[in-house]
Amino acid sequence: MPASNAKKKAAAKSAKSTIRSMTGFGKGAEQSPYGKITVEIKTLNHKTFSIGGLSFNGFFLLEEKVKKAFAGKLYRGKVYIRIARETTGREKDIRRIEINENTAREYLRKIRKMQKDLGVKGEIHLRELISFPGVVESSTEQKEEKLWPYIRKALEKAIDRVIEYRKSEGLRLARDFNARLRKVGKNTQAIKKYGKQSIDEYRKKLVRSIKAVAENFEPDKGRLESEVALFARNCDIAEEITRLEGHVDAYKDAMDRAKADVGKKLDFIAQEMQREANTIGAKSSDFRISKVVIDVKSEIEKMREQINNVE
Repeated sequence: MPASNAKKKAAAKSAKSTIRSMTGFGKGAEQSPYGKITVEIKTLNHKTFSIGGLSFNGFFLLEEKVKKAFAGKLYRGKVYIRIARETTGREKDIRRIEINENTAREYLRKIRKMQKDLGVKGEIHLRELISFPGVVESSTEQKEEKLWPYIRKALEKAIDRVIEYRKSEGLRLARDFNARLRKVGKNTQAIKKYGKQSIDEYRKKLVRSIKAVAENFEPDKGRLESEVALFARNCDIAEEITRLEGHVDAYKDAMDRAKADVGKKLDFIAQEMQREANTIGAKSSDFRISKVVIDVKSEIEKMREQINNVE
């Protein structure tokens, strides 16, 4: 397959990736009889799903309903929510005002008694009376149920936009992962080549060493091959290469079939890739392989850093 076609195929495959970033932003609005309701959502990286901030004029009873709206839609990330109400002054008021006349009478009775006992004169005005605690009570609790349908619609719009944002960021991450996986694959092929060459080079080096010690001495072929075979066994990296290639394929497959918490699976696969690369580096005495292994480990480490952004 030509290189250009291979790149196009890889790009098309990454474009279909279903991984999502944990970083996102979304905004939704809904008009209500009580004013325009606007919901803004920001999500950041986090090991689990949690809502870090939720405020709206003391409507604490809505918190559980808001959390349920995310069920089955977002799986990981720290979520911050801001709910605002914009009014022009012509909308219905969300507050319920209550005047506690019994409390006002009790205040008035005791104040007059105190005036009589202390001989203090003065008028008690209404504005002072209603400023006393418990005389005027304001509550939004009865309006929560009426306002919730409008908040829910704005919230659902915001969540949908957050999801689209996270998908878009996920495609960017997928392209980055695929580019790094291609580098790992290319370097793995180089390791294979150098691995075969190192055995041949060891054989030639061994023959030269023997001849240098004993001029005109013809080395025993059986013994020579045994030494070469022993060297090959000690630095055999074929199994590690096969596993590394398998992990690369598993990583691509996990991205293409991404499910909830796929970030954890990708991190596990990347750890296994790192383990095989470490083993290859430890077993090989070829400086060329060691150099390539460093590049492979660098790419995997960068991938693991990016995995922290995957949902």
